[in-house]
Amino acid sequence: MDTVDYKNLPDSLEAEELEIYFNEFLRNYADKPKDIDALNQLYELAYRQWDTYENIAPELADRLENYIMSAINFDSYDITDIVISIVENLSLKNVFNYITDSKEGIVNPSIRKLINEAEEEYADSIDDPYSDIDDWF
Repeated sequence: MDTVDYKNLPDSLEAEELEIYFNEFLRNYADKPKDIDALNQLYELAYRQWDTYENIAPELADRLENYIMSAINFDSYDITDIVISIVENLSLKNVFNYITDSKEGIVNPSIRKLINEAEEEYADSIDDPYSDIDDWF
């Protein structure tokens, strides 16, 4: 099967459709380097998932958490930035907490700042990102 470029997908998809693409992503990228290109593909799916206003299925969330945990590289600003975006869009609290709990050991001040900003913005809502949805309308 050819690899799909997920940025070419429609901007709006149902959660059930996205679950198929997430599973396909995990199949296609599991044995490939977890580099910025792979993470950009996952970001495209995560961005669309956020727009469904639904949490991802727990079993799929666990598999994505494992993938993302193995991709984290606190020496790379770009990778840390995109991982944080993916984690926020998918509301992956365990990975988010791992990242924020790791910040004190990170040498690069711009990466630490990135994590601090994410923590300030999302720490209160990472496990229930749609709680204030009524305020949006």
